[in-house]
Amino acid sequence: MSLGIKMPTMKEVAECAGVSIKTVSRVMNSDPLVKSSTRETVLGAARQLGYRPNAPARTLVTGRSKIIGLLIADLGNYFFSEIVRGVQNATEAQGYGVLMCDTGENPDTEMRCVDLLLSHRVDGLILSSSRLQDEQITRIADAATVALMNRFHPDPRVLTGAIQDEAVHLAAEHLVSLGHTTIGYIGGPIYSRAAWAREEGCKHVLARHGLEGPLVASGFPVSIEGGYSAMNWLLDVRPTITGIVAYNDMLAIGAIRAAQARGYRVPDDISIAGFDDIHFAAHVNPPLTTVSVPIHRMGFDTAQLLIDTTEANGKAIGNRCRIECHLVIRGSTGPCNR
Repeated sequence: MSLGIKMPTMKEVAECAGVSIKTVSRVMNSDPLVKSSTRETVLGAARQLGYRPNAPARTLVTGRSKIIGLLIADLGNYFFSEIVRGVQNATEAQGYGVLMCDTGENPDTEMRCVDLLLSHRVDGLILSSSRLQDEQITRIADAATVALMNRFHPDPRVLTGAIQDEAVHLAAEHLVSLGHTTIGYIGGPIYSRAAWAREEGCKHVLARHGLEGPLVASGFPVSIEGGYSAMNWLLDVRPTITGIVAYNDMLAIGAIRAAQARGYRVPDDISIAGFDDIHFAAHVNPPLTTVSVPIHRMGFDTAQLLIDTTEANGKAIGNRCRIECHLVIRGSTGPCNR
């Protein structure tokens, strides 16, 4: 249904800017040979008139849609919503748009979303916390520029915007330094490479200090409710446990609530640390000790890496960006008193 709004034409932009229609077309298609002064004049006229290029027509001419496909594992999780904000800030600054799909952490849904986005001729794909197998991602890289988050891939064509998942050692080392020797770990999604890396990082720290490996609670939903259930399971199996490292803050917050519901004092009886430093981690009771991840920057830098590579026809220098993490000590951890 038409809204009755008449869109300005390229001819009207040309008349307003005092140039030819061909020059307007070259500007809209990012021709590098157009003088910067002419480009600014044309873009100024386009903004004044409210002109929008015809996206399908531009794609046919340039071979680029100026659209990035973004696959998110769980938009209801604050971590991923902040990733989205970072990606959008980067793409908007470069004149790109974003098409987004929420995969629900289901690999079959993720593959269908990939096919859908590729059918829309996106210039590249960002897969956040992908559950796909390496060989599936290799096949996707045959069709488009791909960037992964939270995961490395052996194919040099696949870009990586990754946090240091081994940074979970900061939380484990912190608990050990406080005298905790009986430690539990609440794991992330079963098929997640990031979850595996963080669990291994925790195990490595305890082994290095000659301590028994953590009692691992896995297979629980990655949510506050999942953390609550996981904590109850850990306390049922090993009531003497005094320290907990969780895959993320949502699980850690659930663990705090479960421990308190059973009469444990946090941190006097049990210390709990998370990962991510989501916006309300500092506002729970007690405030959560956590490994702080610059989530927005992670999304921004990954999108920028993808755009740079796309605009260099896949020949950008470097295919990885790493994000530094640090430990934020708050009130949910303290010396071992048991």
